Amino acid sequence: MGGGRSSYGRVVGIVGLSHTGRRVAHLLRSFDLTVLASDPYATEADAQALGTALVPLPDLLRRSDIVTLHAPSLPETRNLLNADRLALLPDHATVINTARGSLIDTGALTAECVSGRLSAILDVTDPEPLPVDSPLFGLPNVQLTPHIAGAMGTEVHRLAETALDELERYAKGLPPAYPIHMRGLARIA
Repeated sequence: MGGGRSSYGRVVGIVGLSHTGRRVAHLLRSFDLTVLASDPYATEADAQALGTALVPLPDLLRRSDIVTLHAPSLPETRNLLNADRLALLPDHATVINTARGSLIDTGALTAECVSGRLSAILDVTDPEPLPVDSPLFGLPNVQLTPHIAGAMGTEVHRLAETALDELERYAKGLPPAYPIHMRGLARIA
């Protein structure tokens, strides 16, 4: 993936500072990376607290060796990474999508991966599942997983425990540890 380079000193672009995007940013802090973020709802203070630099999406794409998507599926995010935006990525960049398949124009990404210019790690696709004759299945620079991010092994137990903890807090009259606010519900990723 990504031309066989290591992660040392690379630039990671996080698209969407959702709960998951923020967690990814937090986890990346311990590595020797530059982390950029693009999110129309995030503030400079949000980004700074996460150790990232908040930049417009085109800048993030031009500068990133790795782009990881954590944005919601909304009409305005459909094909967020289209042919024009994918073309902004440097040669040998890697696109990671564990968010929503609709964020990427699959045809445009397929063309970039078939050419060998980009690599991809895709847990979600559009359509999902991909057609059986999709070239993505046979490419050495593409890894596909069946929409399992966060749903394997002990992660399933952790998800269940978190849900049960929230129910227990509710039963005790305590506020939720992970509240979801109506004003942000439409853009949760």
